[in-house]
Amino acid sequence: MIDQNSPSIGRFDKSFLVHMIRDFFVVLVIVTAVEFSLKAGLVYYNYHFNGAEEAEAVAEDLADNVISIMRNEGGPVAARTMYPILEENWSNLGYAIAIEPAPVTVRSIEEGFDFTPRGIPADNWPEGRFKTHQIDIVAEDFCLACHYQASVGEVLGTVIVRNYLYRDFAIWFKDVQLSGILATGKILLHSLLLFLILRARMEPLLELRSVVSNLARAYGRLDHRAEIHTSDEFGVLARDLNLFLDRITGIVSELDTVLSKVVVANDDIIAVQGNLRETVDDVVTGVRQLERNAMLSAKREPRLSNEWFDAVRHSIAALDEKLKKVDDTTDAAELLETLRQVVSNAEAQTQTSEAIYTKLADLGDQSETLKASTLEMTRLEERLKGIIETCGTLVRRLKPGDAKK
Repeated sequence: MIDQNSPSIGRFDKSFLVHMIRDFFVVLVIVTAVEFSLKAGLVYYNYHFNGAEEAEAVAEDLADNVISIMRNEGGPVAARTMYPILEENWSNLGYAIAIEPAPVTVRSIEEGFDFTPRGIPADNWPEGRFKTHQIDIVAEDFCLACHYQASVGEVLGTVIVRNYLYRDFAIWFKDVQLSGILATGKILLHSLLLFLILRARMEPLLELRSVVSNLARAYGRLDHRAEIHTSDEFGVLARDLNLFLDRITGIVSELDTVLSKVVVANDDIIAVQGNLRETVDDVVTGVRQLERNAMLSAKREPRLSNEWFDAVRHSIAALDEKLKKVDDTTDAAELLETLRQVVSNAEAQTQTSEAIYTKLADLGDQSETLKASTLEMTRLEERLKGIIETCGTLVRRLKPGDAKK
């Protein structure tokens, strides 16, 4: 897998068109090479299975040609002219031929035409793998006019034909050279035609690439749409891309609506939070002021200590003991009972005041905690406001018609 940040992405030598032309060119070269190889295989196959038959057919044809030459008057003289032509023609077709005159033919031609017939000698035949066939030419009635020393049915000469394998491959190589030149031109022409066809057919794809490239840019606008020129797969792809962009645009619009509602709700939260902060500040201030006033009052009017209550109780107990020794103690007992009630009430009021002071101190601590929570809410509100501003900027950049060009 290629890294999406790789600098090679998008280069011309990495484009689909270049890859397609290159692959097509390589495939054509391979097909041409395989075609030539198959032809070479057919050449070898034909030589292996049909080489002897072809040599036989050529030998029979060559023997017929020799007989046709001999039918004419002055056949031996004509043969001196025709034999080199026959040798060249069959050599061009890949065959090595030889025409060897029999001794009776040599004697007859030397006496009748005053030259020694050589035919087509086999002295210079090359080495190599070959299939061979030979046919004896026998004398007929018309042959005795020139071959007067021979008799009918006697062998006048022998036709030998060799079918060389390398000659077949030499012919194949010449064909390969010509076919290779034509194949090269065909490959180049086909590659050019393929380039033109792909360039024309890939125009919708290149347009889709341009649209996607614009969308892939940072804060790209969403109002880009691909034009549909064809009804093939590229047209379907362009239509689906446009539908996808329409859905994204709808989602952005819905997000914009939700964000607007969040902004309104945030404004309400800010208003409520402001009122709450003012109220909390007033409450905290009042509680702390009340707590300070109570503390100042307690300092101005010191609270009766436990030692004072113990001393009063001790005095009351001592007085009570002394009253028991007095005869008339009615008034003193009433005074003593009243004193006991005053001490009890003082103790009860002292305990109540201590409980109030304790609760007041706890309430002050709780008000401080509430104030800290209010400050934390303020910080959260500022963070929410920053998030809303960021989302709003993003939506404005993505929303068609509102993005900066």
